[in-house]
Amino acid sequence: MRSLLRRSVIALLGVLATLVLALPASAQVKIQSRPQLDVSFSISSLGFGIQAAKPLPHRSDIRGGFNFYNYNADLTDDGIDYAGEVGLKSVNIQFDKYLVAGLFVSGGALVWNGNKVDSTALVPGGQAFSLGGTSYFSDPSSPVHGDSAITFKKFAPLLSLGYGNLTSKGHIAYAIEAGVAFHGTPAATLIMTGSACAPSAVGPFCQNVATTPAIQTNVAAQQAKINDDISDFKYYPILQFTIGYKF
Repeated sequence: MRSLLRRSVIALLGVLATLVLALPASAQVKIQSRPQLDVSFSISSLGFGIQAAKPLPHRSDIRGGFNFYNYNADLTDDGIDYAGEVGLKSVNIQFDKYLVAGLFVSGGALVWNGNKVDSTALVPGGQAFSLGGTSYFSDPSSPVHGDSAITFKKFAPLLSLGYGNLTSKGHIAYAIEAGVAFHGTPAATLIMTGSACAPSAVGPFCQNVATTPAIQTNVAAQQAKINDDISDFKYYPILQFTIGYKF
């Protein structure tokens, strides 16, 4: 993770240096009267972030940074209790073009999208649940449990609209923006073990979830159901407030 962030920052600085060196001399002189670098702190639906922006000619700038935040989210689905941790980690690079006054449109990408959800799954002993539409109850002597994860594409284009003063004079930088990241269809995985039981004429009939082919087929069907439930979540909403200092 550290090496990836380090490479991303170095790449971002390289892009900024290339753009500045490529500017005509007159353009470079023109922006000398303005702050040359904005370093800011952001709070957004992507988490807490550190951002850096480089003003460019023609009322524009290029910026980038990284975002991070973790929080817990629990839910119960089909009798299975999921204790989840949402991990938000991403690196963004964006180009901002100011239209009128402080109004700007921004295009770019999460060049590294590490957002994911990791969950532990548990069915307490004796509790009813279903896998792929088949009903069971969890063996009290060996409760059904497992792991689940939801991941997203590592590269996600983004588009936003905002208002701020990243390219104007003065030393306090701020911006408010709203947009969306196009992270594609999420992918869910589900791994289950323990013993699942079904009623029978002579009493409960329990089988090992991990080694019984018929139950594994139902686990795969449950995984497919989860993927179907989240298939519409192809776009991640972005709402961000940024404040910082211009050097």
